[in-house]
Amino acid sequence: MIKTITHGPRQPLLDDRSLFGQIVRLRTLEQSWAKVWSNRGACGGDGITVEQFFRDAPTYLRLLSDQLQNGEYTPGKLRQVNIPKKNGGTRRLDIPSIRDRVAQGAVAKIMMPLLDQEFEPSSFGYRPGKSHIQAARKVSAAWRDGYRWVVDADIKNYFECVPHDRLMDRWAQSVSQGALSALVENWLVHWAPTGRGLAQGSPLSPLLANLYLDRMDEKFAGQGARIVRFADDFVILCRSRAGADGAMNKVTKLLHGQGLQLNEQKTKITSFEQGFSFLGHLFVRSMALKQMAPITDEQYAIKWLRRIGEQDLTRQKETDQAKAIYESKRQRGYSPGLRVLYITSAARRLNIRNTAFTVEEASGGPKTEKTWRELIAIPHQDVDRIEVWPDASVTEPAQHHCYGTDTPLAFVNGWGETLGWISAPITPMAGRHLAQAKLIMDSEKRIDLAKRIVDARLRNQRAVLRRLIRGREVPAVVTNSLKGLNRLIRDQAKAKNINMLRGYEGAAGRLWWPAISGLMRPEMQFSTRERKKADPTNICFNFLSSLLARDISIAVTRAGLHPGFGVLHDGQDRKDACIYDLMEEFRGHFIGGLAVYCVNKKIVQTHMFSREGSKWRMRTRATQGLIRAYETRVERLVKSPRTGRKVRWRRLMLEQALALAAHFDSDIPYAPYLMDY
Repeated sequence: MIKTITHGPRQPLLDDRSLFGQIVRLRTLEQSWAKVWSNRGACGGDGITVEQFFRDAPTYLRLLSDQLQNGEYTPGKLRQVNIPKKNGGTRRLDIPSIRDRVAQGAVAKIMMPLLDQEFEPSSFGYRPGKSHIQAARKVSAAWRDGYRWVVDADIKNYFECVPHDRLMDRWAQSVSQGALSALVENWLVHWAPTGRGLAQGSPLSPLLANLYLDRMDEKFAGQGARIVRFADDFVILCRSRAGADGAMNKVTKLLHGQGLQLNEQKTKITSFEQGFSFLGHLFVRSMALKQMAPITDEQYAIKWLRRIGEQDLTRQKETDQAKAIYESKRQRGYSPGLRVLYITSAARRLNIRNTAFTVEEASGGPKTEKTWRELIAIPHQDVDRIEVWPDASVTEPAQHHCYGTDTPLAFVNGWGETLGWISAPITPMAGRHLAQAKLIMDSEKRIDLAKRIVDARLRNQRAVLRRLIRGREVPAVVTNSLKGLNRLIRDQAKAKNINMLRGYEGAAGRLWWPAISGLMRPEMQFSTRERKKADPTNICFNFLSSLLARDISIAVTRAGLHPGFGVLHDGQDRKDACIYDLMEEFRGHFIGGLAVYCVNKKIVQTHMFSREGSKWRMRTRATQGLIRAYETRVERLVKSPRTGRKVRWRRLMLEQALALAAHFDSDIPYAPYLMDY
């Protein structure tokens, strides 16, 4: 290939369309993937390691090629990692996903030989056929040619400070506008929305870094002074001290015009007489003494990326082993449920480390700065939902990680009520949502489904009462309740409309709650069921109801149902009617029945509540006790009526939500879960 040194805009410009066509070819992407695989780097924000990508690389690469060609490609989430600096402190790396690195490597592969034609002979970093040894020889040659003075320079935080707009202006002086240019600009914005910085860890960044400094190299070509540059580390060689002073002023102005500045602490004017170090060599007069192999900031970052990648692979192997154990258990009829991380203490916060969520605890007094100590790290794959209670906190990176991993995070108040969600969107299944709405508008189909729901609630309430009275003297109020429930189970089938059906449901409640009260220790018995926090026992009911509602909410959204479309409960703005519908068959077990258990086992007691005027408040001990009791219950195994396998309760809730979705989609009759005695 004939070398052509270009000063100023290239004529003619490289054809963007032709280059883009070469880049998105499957063959080019395969070659880029081979290089990513050989580097064994860290995973990006999507958590996919090189080993995972390898297992289905052909599928990933075909999809990537199609998305690039069809304009459907969007960059994945960056992974933020702090690594130690060579000279102390830390620096942040933004690591693209494996998929993005493959695409960026393909651009670098095609563009490197073309743009390299424009780069000056004085540039030696990240170029094919160039090395730091050649750069050192260039410096020694300058001594022999009479250059005795040196501007030993370093650009301050170069990779973090490259301005995107000026970099794209430089790109446009070599490449015509089109899909490739738009792709590069898209990556720049994704890497740093602030408009400055290159992702250290992207295979494209070294090429862009050289491209941006090419015009600076040109300004010293044939101008008396000689520049020798390796990435952002360079020296300017001059014949006199005055020449060195002039070169220092010149390069300072050039960099300022490019939105950069010299690192004053690392930049100085020196001479071969005094000696200086550059690229692992000590230059003293005519001698060039090799010290240790040099390592640039970018090479240092790559070294750490490989180390992090090794850690990722270790964690991936551990995850694979855990999955193998899970699959073995599942084949034997066991299925783990969904997992919830609760953060209830004011001294704790949710944070992240690499791709794992962490829980940290604060130390330090009110007048001193808090220091945080990590208590536990949990891979995001092992968390299905996170709940953050009053006064506990969430860092911004942890919130971003919830978005990036689709991990629902609920903010909860002191009563256990949901204040809001992060990363819990309605699944975009318009057809299913329309099917829900269509059934609700059909009065016959609506009343049929609503009867199934009410029937299940009443039968399960009866089953819970029968379980609670095993082996004990039966209070008269419970006997009356069971008789009344038997009658209502028969009569509710006669309901001709939703209002009549709700009447039967209300009548069942007037039988159920006195029976529940009668089964509790006397000091925790209550007169009426109040949803407004009236007394300690009703606070417990409301608290457990909120826990159940969040579990059902996750099941409903994962099943693609619209949470606001209900049959028994009317759809209203900001009301989750579908969630309330699906809760009905689980209420008896997880609210009334569990509350009786917590009261009688003294998990909650009256001294765990405080009274402020007419209002009661639940203390931390009661909150944590109810959460533990609820989690213990949902972790129990129950036989799935559909598969016959043993599953945990949260898995059963999801199965029921999917069955409800099938009822809306295809009129497959919905069968609520019915408890036995």
